[in-house]
Amino acid sequence: MKFPLRSTIQIGSYVAKQKRAGARFPLVLMLEPTLACNIACIGCGKIREYESNKARLSVEECVDAGVQCPAPVVSICGGEPLVYKGIEDVVEGMLEMQKNIELCTNALKLE
Repeated sequence: MKFPLRSTIQIGSYVAKQKRAGARFPLVLMLEPTLACNIACIGCGKIREYESNKARLSVEECVDAGVQCPAPVVSICGGEPLVYKGIEDVVEGMLEMQKNIELCTNALKLE
């Protein structure tokens, strides 16, 4: 998968800076604002594994995770992130921090 030039430069400079410092560093923040999903795929363990726990993170908790984690990439997944009511606010908050967003979705709720 190719990344836009801005993302490539941002991620590359972050990695180079961390390596020069000899530090261990995160590259991707895996954010799961909800485990709920709008379909039940046979091969997906999320539905069966977390059936009893459909808890959601608040928008503030999601954005705060981005503040706490220096990773330049945020992968928003979970169950289905588009069923999460505050997804627009979460994405907006991450973009304000100049994070690169990956939205892992089944795309059924895209308009």
